[in-house]
Amino acid sequence: MVPPLARMKRFLRRLPQVVPALLALGFGAYVMRSADLGRVASLVRALGWQLPLLVLPPLAVTLLEAVAWWHSFSLLGVRPPFASLVRVRLSTEAIMLALPWGPFVSESLQPVLLKRRCGVPLETAVVASVGRKFFVVVSHGIVLALVTLVAWPALEAASPSAIGRGGLPWLLLGAAAFMIATFGVAIAAAARAQAAERVHRSLQRLLGRWMGGWLQRHASGFERTDQQLLRFFEKERGGLALPLAIYAAAWLVRGLETLLYLRLLGVDVSASVATVLETAVVTVRSVALPVPAGLGVQDAAYVLGLQGLGVPGAVTIGTALVLLKRGRDLIWATAGFLLLNLGERGHPLTEAATGRAAAAEDAAGGVAEAP
Repeated sequence: MVPPLARMKRFLRRLPQVVPALLALGFGAYVMRSADLGRVASLVRALGWQLPLLVLPPLAVTLLEAVAWWHSFSLLGVRPPFASLVRVRLSTEAIMLALPWGPFVSESLQPVLLKRRCGVPLETAVVASVGRKFFVVVSHGIVLALVTLVAWPALEAASPSAIGRGGLPWLLLGAAAFMIATFGVAIAAAARAQAAERVHRSLQRLLGRWMGGWLQRHASGFERTDQQLLRFFEKERGGLALPLAIYAAAWLVRGLETLLYLRLLGVDVSASVATVLETAVVTVRSVALPVPAGLGVQDAAYVLGLQGLGVPGAVTIGTALVLLKRGRDLIWATAGFLLLNLGERGHPLTEAATGRAAAAEDAAGGVAEAP
């Protein structure tokens, strides 16, 4: 039998994870408390045979992002197997959706999965993961800015209901600019600043007593990571354009998915407004890091967004939309965890790809040594 003091300590350790989730769920329930659940059920049932088709837009998003990511690997001199890359993408998405602090956990595991599932060298996998974050967030900011400009009159009209005053389009443009500056300019600048070597030195100062041997053995890995970061962001800047454009297309597909869901629920909005709603909700969800899949926060954001747009029966329609979105998330999270457990292990790169990786490291070394 576990002593009461031990149970109390265990409870207190879990409290920082449980409290944010409970608060978020409570917030979502409060916003949706007046929903007509009978009508919600009838709206979803009315979709009938169309329900399974609702998984097609997220499948298109996954494939688009996988194509863009696969293409970006050419900047590092390697091309992992496409099917294995899709598996990694789905597995990390499942982790992000299912776990507290999911984005941090999935981003941390991503290089490991790239190494184990795709045979990508760890240093290359780290840079590819940083590159993917760059593409996702910068394309998010670009699309949010563009659709805000297109939908400006509708957003200005909705502003008093949405935020209690005018200026909603300017607020969205500010969020877009912040994303582009933080993850675009800052990450690209980190490539010049030898970020990996700075991390190495910081770890030596802080944890050298416990990790000194490991840090010494892997010092060259940190150096190679810096070389590949410089190659990725500096040597072939034009090569960043195509993956960035494809990631932007994936954000537009997300907006079309929301447009499709709303049309099926009887709501007539423009494609630009639906895309603004989707990209803005994802921005809000990114703030709720401790909560798995932004439960409660994301759901309330959809409902409040529809209320701000003046949609009749916004709480009921929003609740039905949330139900469809969460059902989709459950399907893809289940698929991702199945692939995480059943995927192949240690899939090596082909000999040619390995040779290209070595050539890439040599070339990156030349770039790093250049004045």
